Amino acid sequence: MDFFTIGTNVESAASANQFAGYMRRLTKGLHKGSVTSDFAYLPSCGRAEWSIRLTTGKGAKPVQTGSKIPDELARAVAEYVVDVREPGIVRKILTKDYELDESEKQAVEDICSRFLGMDEGQAEARKARIMLVEAAFRQMLDEHASIDLDGFVTFRLQDYGMKLREMVDYAVEEFLLDKQYEDFIGLLQYFVYFQEPLTPFIHLMHRRGSEFVIMNEGLKQIEASSGDVIMRLADQEMQMEDVIVSTLISLSPERILLHTRDPEALAIKTIQRIFGQRVQLCLRCPKCKDFMQGTRQRDQVT
Repeated sequence: MDFFTIGTNVESAASANQFAGYMRRLTKGLHKGSVTSDFAYLPSCGRAEWSIRLTTGKGAKPVQTGSKIPDELARAVAEYVVDVREPGIVRKILTKDYELDESEKQAVEDICSRFLGMDEGQAEARKARIMLVEAAFRQMLDEHASIDLDGFVTFRLQDYGMKLREMVDYAVEEFLLDKQYEDFIGLLQYFVYFQEPLTPFIHLMHRRGSEFVIMNEGLKQIEASSGDVIMRLADQEMQMEDVIVSTLISLSPERILLHTRDPEALAIKTIQRIFGQRVQLCLRCPKCKDFMQGTRQRDQVT
């Protein structure tokens, strides 16, 4: 006879049932005469325990020494840890390693959720994390028949914890970059709002990505200048998009007619955010057509 029991702290009956659901997956496809399982929820101490007993009694299917049941049990526990316990582990890492307020923690956790999701891009990473937990738990089953899941997560998952910590570090870095970008956009919006218009009207022709051409009302090109307007506002490396924004701020147009075939492009959204109601989109007009034809011809020559 073999006997395993797994206990864990739970916050509610719902979380206890969630834990039991993962464990019951294990016994669904097994021979009923070979396996019996029990589940207990102890609300007074916030505890849930699940046990499995392998029998060889009358009518039972013999369980060999090399039974795959411990492997399947390790797999069920690993999926539970990765699917259910990961957000709590991420929160502990954030609280311990970073001084962030609650809203900042939530923002980082949202980024982590994208990284830890089950989309196609994250499937392999999730599988690798499950395998780390599975291997550690399988080894522990060889040493103990009764396992406290909370202690296992805290003390036996160093490699898994390292992977999560790397992911949290990356998410915090992305959050800080996003915050820096938002602060910068806000500063530019403030500057533009209080700036008196210097130019009545300009055409802003969007080629692709962050490539633009600035033209005056007579469709004569205005050379983009990297000037010092943006550099005075923020110490950032100048990108093509920044050069265009800096030129627009220097010109301080009262009205911008932004010609584009890609209104959802990030550069378009950025310019709209900075200049607000001064920007009017044009998705197709004779000027757009002539400009795009000229762009295609130049691209073919080059």
